[in-house]
Amino acid sequence: MKRTLPEQPSHRILYAGDDDVDRAGVYLSTILYAEGYALDYVPSTERFPALPFGAYDLFILSDYPRRQLAPEQLSALKDVVTAGASLLMIGGWESFAGLGREYCGTPLESVLPTTIPAVDDRRNFAQGCLVTPHAGSPWAQAMPWERPPIIGGFNELHPKLGAKLHLVGRGLEIQSAPFAATLSHQSYPLLLSMNMGNGFSAALAFDLAPHWIGGMVDWGAERVRLEWEDRFIEVGSLYRQFVRSLILFCISKGQRLT
Repeated sequence: MKRTLPEQPSHRILYAGDDDVDRAGVYLSTILYAEGYALDYVPSTERFPALPFGAYDLFILSDYPRRQLAPEQLSALKDVVTAGASLLMIGGWESFAGLGREYCGTPLESVLPTTIPAVDDRRNFAQGCLVTPHAGSPWAQAMPWERPPIIGGFNELHPKLGAKLHLVGRGLEIQSAPFAATLSHQSYPLLLSMNMGNGFSAALAFDLAPHWIGGMVDWGAERVRLEWEDRFIEVGSLYRQFVRSLILFCISKGQRLT
């Protein structure tokens, strides 16, 4: 487990998954570091740590295998969310159902804003999927969507009763000779949230690192370079703004436990 502690007191985040900080995990972890959060990071190859869950404001699981969590840890995560913490699950092959029905039927499913099917829920879009804000989400509407980004795939979400929808996706259909580009009639929920007791949870259908993030990692007219020790990322300015806003949104909806 890798730990970063800011000089000043900050919200504490436990982020698990996305391989390692030298691979896909470098995107989100570098942004969290740049924002000054107290971060504990757990690679996908490591077991979930035996830490006091009440010390964290936000838990992020992104492509983190279910097998790395003991049954009592799944129950403890459920309890700490309903007590006031926030939970964000981010899409991936080992998120939601994924390739191996990862979190289907677990205690964690009960505190997510989506039901998790007992079948593979991964969806890929060779020509891309357009990300747009839902009209009923003030948080999403606050982002600049004049030139919306495109992602490459996601886990299909199934909103629970009472879940709030923030982002919607529609597949692109591109033809040549003559060239034409249209959007599919079917729309997909891409970001859901829900209050859970005193806490809060959110489900982001796509990943924040390649490959599912697609062109969204370069969203924005300006390029931003962020460094963390000997690592760095170069991303679009609006991608960074989106990630920063999403994390703040999740933290603000929970009730600090410490």
